[in-house]
Amino acid sequence: MTARRAPGAAATARGSRAAATARRAGARPRPGRPRAFALERATDRAVDVFWRRGYAATSVRDLCRAMGIESGSFYAAFGDKAGCFRAALARYLATQPLPRAPAPAAIRAWFDVIVDPARTPRGCLLVDAAVEAPLLDRRGRAAVRTAVAALEDFFARCLAGRGRRARGDAALLAAAVTAIHVLARAGLPAARLRAVADRALAAACIS
Repeated sequence: MTARRAPGAAATARGSRAAATARRAGARPRPGRPRAFALERATDRAVDVFWRRGYAATSVRDLCRAMGIESGSFYAAFGDKAGCFRAALARYLATQPLPRAPAPAAIRAWFDVIVDPARTPRGCLLVDAAVEAPLLDRRGRAAVRTAVAALEDFFARCLAGRGRRARGDAALLAAAVTAIHVLARAGLPAARLRAVADRALAAACIS
């Protein structure tokens, strides 16, 4: 005989899976009434708010308004603003994964994406977070450092055939990526961003 799931078990399972992302990012849901909103959708809204406004300029009220929830639900889901940011950063990074195949062509493709004038919001949530790192909590700063290092490590793997030079070129390219995002955030035109990208690629001998 096939066991039948008790009423409400499916909803509970779905809620548990949705909460997993926030827990992995360090957010600590608090016990209470069942949530009446989709946690993943709320986290996506948080990504957008933090990306557009930055960490310091974003308040819990801003986040609640964007998510369409009350503060009690927010604190139950994320614990606090810092926990919400960690969940948002993890979500952002998951939607923009590094390419699976490391190769010089992957580096050029990465630069093509970040200088695309159609990219919006401008800049990068990770780079914005790195700039505001002193304002983040310890776990937030650690998450930012890990993600920044991962990009440089990926560039180094793309250039592995260069031997010792690979790490130096990777560091140069990672710094150029950071600079491009900061310039984009400052409102510089796409042509200027493209020029910086082309100069960095040429310096690293990537055609």
